Formats: sequence, structure tokens, C-alpha cells
Amino acid sequence: MVLSFFRVLTIPFIALLITLSAPAYAHEHNEQQEAAEQSQADHDRAAAPGQMGEMGEMAGHQQAEGMEEQRPTTFGGRLLALLGRMHPFAVHFPIALIPASWLALLIARRRGHAVDVIRAVIMLAGIAAVGAALLGWLNGGFVLADPNPIKLAHRWIGTTLAVLVGGIGIWAWRRTHSVNSRAMVWVLAGATLLLLVQGWLGAVLTHGMEHMMF
Repeated sequence: MVLSFFRVLTIPFIALLITLSAPAYAHEHNEQQEAAEQSQADHDRAAAPGQMGEMGEMAGHQQAEGMEEQRPTTFGGRLLALLGRMHPFAVHFPIALIPASWLALLIARRRGHAVDVIRAVIMLAGIAAVGAALLGWLNGGFVLADPNPIKLAHRWIGTTLAVLVGGIGIWAWRRTHSVNSRAMVWVLAGATLLLLVQGWLGAVLTHGMEHMMF
């Protein structure tokens, strides 16, 4: 029964990613092309110092044209782009709910309190993790590999977290007694540790590798 509901959760997730693969791949390709054009413009400016002003203006014009080309022209395309840009906002929900449910479960088990509320928090964490991962794929594009190793690790650890925490949510939903089990405590602890790694990778992508230097 748990596996059947797990498929219910993951099959629409995979189907949506495949459906969105074409526009997302085009978006990624445009970004790479824009970066290559900008690099070429920088090289030309260094090779011809006397023409820096003219080349800079031309590069800016080319960049503006590239941004106009990247912007979706259809309502559906703009909506998907907007949803993808909500990924940094959406990740705060699983970041809060996953460790909170683990710590609350530790306290409840130690004091012998009921875990009905914690069960609801675990299910919400599963929904939030899957939603954040979907928005992340929309934001980063549907590519299985990436030249940036940090971005690649962030993509697949996030996907792993979505599947893991989504499965935990289904487990808590279908098996009420499982919430108060030792297995649930350890699985949530593992998800919390993985979440810490994922959060650090996301911060590196946003603020750089040296953002936490002492």
C-alpha cells in the first residue's frame, strides 16, 4: 500500500519534468549561448583597447537582445518561469519543517506525549519538499548533467530529498503508529543531515564558496 501511494507521488513528478524538458532545455541553451557571447565580447575588448567603448556598447546591446529572446512569449511560459523563480522562497518550508518534525518527535518520545500534531508536520514536510524540488527543476532547467559540480550536486541531492521526505510523509499518513517508531526518528535524522548539506550547496550557488569563511 505504501509503495502504491509512493508511485502516486513520484509518477506525476516525473511526468511533469518530461513535459517541461523542451522549454527548460531551450532556456539553459540560451543562457550558455549568452555567456559565450559575453566572453567573446570581453576578449575583443582586451584585444582592441581603442575600441572598448564601441565594443562595450555592442556587447550590452547583444546582452539586451539575448534577454529579450529568453523571456517567454506565451502566458504558460511566463507562468512556468515565474514559478521557477519562486524556488528560493519555497525551500524555506522544508528547511523549517524537516528538522522541526525530527526534534519535536525526539521530545515527544522522551516525554511520552502524543504525536498526532507531529504526524501532520511530517506530512506537510513531504509536500513542501516535493514542491520545492519541482520549482527547482523549473528554475534550473531539465538537464541530467551540469558543468558546474555544485549545481549538479544541489540538483540531485534536492531530488533525493524530495523523494525521501515525500516517502516519509506517505509513510506517516498511511501508518499512524509509524510516527512514534525509532525508525522514523532515524530516517528524519538522516533527512535533516542531508538537508544541511543541501542548504550549504544552495548558499554556495547564491553567495559564493567563501560565504561562510571565518
